Amino acid sequence: MVMGMPLVSCVMATKNRRRFIPQALRCFQRRTYANAELILVDDGDRPVGSLCRDVPGVRYLRLTRPSVQGTKINLGIEAARGEWIQKLDDDDYYAPAFLATSARNRPASDFAGTIVTRCCFLLTMRGRKEVWHSGHGWNTGGSLFFHRSLWKTQPFRDVNQSVDTHLLRDLRPQIKRICDVEQYIVVRHGTNTWNWGIAEGVRMSVEQYFAGRAVYTKTLEELVPTLDAADYRKLLRQG
Repeated sequence: MVMGMPLVSCVMATKNRRRFIPQALRCFQRRTYANAELILVDDGDRPVGSLCRDVPGVRYLRLTRPSVQGTKINLGIEAARGEWIQKLDDDDYYAPAFLATSARNRPASDFAGTIVTRCCFLLTMRGRKEVWHSGHGWNTGGSLFFHRSLWKTQPFRDVNQSVDTHLLRDLRPQIKRICDVEQYIVVRHGTNTWNWGIAEGVRMSVEQYFAGRAVYTKTLEELVPTLDAADYRKLLRQG
């Protein structure tokens, strides 16, 4: 522990997304919360370990056989040195204060039964320049923050999709939601694992749903550093 700051272990599972990793590492390096590590678990066809080499605080876990998403997250948590776990997605934007905000909102007591998450986020999608506001009341999977003792009672299921939804259903934890929408941006690049949902009883794609939400007052270029915005625009053009 550093000056009252517990070690937070960030866990990121990836597969065949080499183009996303430099940006993901930049997000981690810019964090304002110092006492943290990132465990990047990779089973892709082309290893991304060379991108992680010499990046302070980053540990690369290369798997020798293909594994589903839930299994990779569990392996990352098993390797974690910290008691607090922050789940991160490899393709989304995390603002510098994101991790510090999660840690600041950790439960003071009864931590074993609580998950901290974000109640809202921003979203940008392929082929569009707008940024959308999610609205409130979400339990966003790419922002889950919890004590490892909670995970020990029920690890992530060994499945490839909806791993966060399954975890919340299995645990039925207390939920503490943080509302700070500019700290987390979901990037819809066309190869996301979250693709469908139900809104007002109708099954629709994520893009269909958010196209009907409110457009945010700021552009991507106003929300993230210039280099990041350029990279995201390139990724969103390529799909």
